[in-house]
This record gives sequence, C-alpha cells and structure tokens, in this order.
Amino acid sequence: MSALRKDPCTGRWVVLEDLWPVRPLEPGACPFCAGNESLTPPEIAAWGSTGRGPNLAGWKVRVVANLRPALRIEEPLARRAERMYDAACGTGAHEIVIETPEHEDRLSQLSREHIALVLSAWAARITDLKRDRRIRAVFVFKNQGVMAGAALPSHAHSQIIGLPVTPKALKEILDGARTHFRIKERCVFCDILREELEDGRRVIETSEHFAAIAPFASRHPFECCILPREHTPDFETTGSDALLDLAGLLKSLLRRLESTLAEPAFNLFLYSGPNRDSRPGYWTTLDQDFHWHIAVLPRPTQVAGFEVGTGFYSNPVSPERAAAELRNGPDWTAQGAGAS
Repeated sequence: MSALRKDPCTGRWVVLEDLWPVRPLEPGACPFCAGNESLTPPEIAAWGSTGRGPNLAGWKVRVVANLRPALRIEEPLARRAERMYDAACGTGAHEIVIETPEHEDRLSQLSREHIALVLSAWAARITDLKRDRRIRAVFVFKNQGVMAGAALPSHAHSQIIGLPVTPKALKEILDGARTHFRIKERCVFCDILREELEDGRRVIETSEHFAAIAPFASRHPFECCILPREHTPDFETTGSDALLDLAGLLKSLLRRLESTLAEPAFNLFLYSGPNRDSRPGYWTTLDQDFHWHIAVLPRPTQVAGFEVGTGFYSNPVSPERAAAELRNGPDWTAQGAGAS
C-alpha cells in the first residue's frame, strides 16, 4: 500500500508507493488495444457503440483503474502524526483514460469529435470523484514521450488522480489567484487573458470559447496554455459545444507543436477547481478568483540541477518567439535548438 508524507519545510506532499509485482504482459500484448480488455482491470466507464457490453470491444474511449495505482479508493482515509511530521494513508483514486482503441494513433491524430469524447471522459470522472468528500483535488495529466516520463505501453492515454490533499503546485496557483482577487477584486486569469488578447504577441490561436497562449514567464521552450475566454473555475461544468470547440483548439495546438518540434515529448496538465465540499468554508472566493486551464509543456531538454535545486527555470526560447513560430510555422531547425 502507498502512503503520503508531508515535507514540513515546503508543505509538499510525497507519495511513497509500495511497488507490488504485476503479472508481466505477453510479448506484443498491449492492454489498451481493442480486443485486450481482459488485460486491464474492469472498466469504470466507456464511450462508444450503443448496446456494447462492458469490457468488450466497440469502445472509442475507455476508463479503467490503474493496474499499479499510486492511491487506492478502497483505502479508508486516516491522517496521523509521526512525531513532528504529518502523514496519511494512500487514499484516493488513480485511473487511466484510454484515448483510442488504435495503438498507433496519437491524440493529435484523432478527430475533433473523438478528442471531445476524451475531454468528456475527463469531465465525467472529475464529477464522479468529487462526490467523494475524502478527495480534495482531482488532477488530470498526460505524458507523451520518454523525455516527458511516459512509460509503457506507448498507447495514447491520460491519467486521472484523486488526491486527499491539495497538491502544492495547484495550491500555489490557488493562493496566488486568491491574493490577486483580494487586492484587486478581479480574477488574475481574466486579467492575463485580457492583456494577452490585447497585446497579441504571445497569442498562438483563438477559438469561439478558448485562447491558446505562450505564458509570459514560460518555463520550457514552446510552453502553451489554453484558457476559457469566459470565467469558469471548474472544467467539469463545460458544456458539450464548448468541449467540441476545445477539442478542435487542442488538436490544432498539438499539431502546431508537432510541426515545429520533431516528435515532441510533452506533459499536459489540467488545473481545475478543487473539491469545495471536502473543505467547507476554505476556498470562499474561488468561484470568483480561479479560472481552470490546460498547460502543455514540451520537453525538448531535460530539467537539470539549476532548475531542480533553485526552482528557477532557464528557457532558451522566449514566449514571443515560440508563439510566432507556432502561429506562422517553424524556424526552430533553421535557428538551432537552444539558441537565445
């Protein structure tokens, strides 16, 4: 079983996993491919052909529990002190969203309608997991490529983790947004969006409901962020028309990255509002001060000692240049990777 431990200096929680052995797969057998449904845990949800039976082929998007979960929904929540330290049992959820039954397809190669199904799966699972008051935050992420930490199988998928604590990265964003709101009585993300749309230099692409920008203080070359153009704190409340619009913009953004960087490895993060039911009265202004968003971090280079040791990031590509190349076509190769 896994356990959670908190660093008293930074407030960062760490998951300590008990890596129990997993039955090895037969050579060439991908558990995420259609026809291999018996190789995964029973499905939690699926989208696809009407009349299809559970755990059978005919699905387009399928959600299953992670075979080796970092956290487990069956584990009762228990917080405890270990002398001066804070710890908790590994309560939570860890799910896999299998984005397509086809092994070779990347997310960017799927149709807009299919990507909208993936986004609908994220929204449905966030909604369901937030019904569990033990879960404070639901985090959706996707790793593509070895440099981004992707492990086998190399079949398009994303992951959803329900956490009994608010992760430090999300808490820093939430605290910053709350501070901005208390001083200025405005959402910081709405301010950013207004500034970027007026300035234009870091705008990559816009759609009816969303905007893709290169963040002003980008950590990685060609880092991108997708923001709803209307203020909304919770991704799961997004309507079907807006999800279809988001699917088209996400597909276009990933294709732009792939045309600029050869086979880019990237991490994708969905930052959505935490579960307010798990901490009544804590995030009192969150509906006004927070704005859900998607971050896409290409990983053409490894994070090194300076970044890990200091928390500073050294980015050789300005967001203005990155946005221009993603808008107008790549000159990354011509200028040389890592040129300043």
